Amino acid sequence: FFKQKTAYEIKECDWSSDVCSSDLAASSGSAGSVVAGAAITGRVTLSAALKDKVAPGDSLFIFARPATGARMPLAILRKQAGELPLEFKLDDSLAMSPAARLSTAQQVIVGARISKSGNAMPQPGDLQGLSQPVAVGAQGVTIEIAETVK
Repeated sequence: FFKQKTAYEIKECDWSSDVCSSDLAASSGSAGSVVAGAAITGRVTLSAALKDKVAPGDSLFIFARPATGARMPLAILRKQAGELPLEFKLDDSLAMSPAARLSTAQQVIVGARISKSGNAMPQPGDLQGLSQPVAVGAQGVTIEIAETVK
């Protein structure tokens, strides 16, 4: 029987796994205590020009990664493209590693990517949008998915 990795078993170099903390939250409870104020909220929308390239069942990943340094997400949320436009909240409960949490960063880039393959790693043909660097604790961050990954 196949054993899925938990978010804490995924190595930094292996974050392409289909497992996200948000997938595990229902079965394992909280992924740890959330530091007050260490959350980012906002809204993801899809550009009208790309709507015909998206199926409702395509995977949607919303993530925050450090503005500088490592590119591994500090928080990642998995949804479906059919849920767009979507309000989101990223916090430490969505961390991929206990050592790399949103509360450990000062500035992050928030991104949203639609994947036909369901793979969290960017693939050519995926659709994405990225914010400018924002402070951890930012509210009302808007991400428009408006470009195709090359």
